[in-house]
Amino acid sequence: MSDAQRGSPAPTADEALHTTLDMPFDDAVPFVQIEHELADFETVRVTRLDEMIEGMLGHDDVERTALIVVCHPEIAFDAIEIDPTLAGMLPCTTIVYEREGDDLVHVHHTSATKAIRDLGCAPANADGAVEDLVEKTGELMTVVWENIEEHGREHAAE
Repeated sequence: MSDAQRGSPAPTADEALHTTLDMPFDDAVPFVQIEHELADFETVRVTRLDEMIEGMLGHDDVERTALIVVCHPEIAFDAIEIDPTLAGMLPCTTIVYEREGDDLVHVHHTSATKAIRDLGCAPANADGAVEDLVEKTGELMTVVWENIEEHGREHAAE
């Protein structure tokens, strides 16, 4: 029986990164985007999900939510070297969102490379290369996350 069938999250979800920022939402989105870019992630797109949902479905009660879609050239290269079809699991996405009754802005990231590993998307003979990819992604995102938390505290102190 899989983790999903048992009702518990898979390791990828358990290992997701989450933090909060004490700054306005409209400042948090570009702040998080820039922290990714400073670690050499390229921004593919920033999308406001709440605005898209309101515009297309007319729901105006969705909390402000932004997707920051980024890709790191080394991660992309390594994934394509393992199997070109893995590019379909990229890029990486970080979510910035608000919650009703909470004055903080939430930042959440689930690893695309861990999803590749946990979903068994890579060829069977690529386990070592996938683990290397997960490790490299983890190292890069650790830098991004530490900077978001550190610089976010500095911003809140101002």
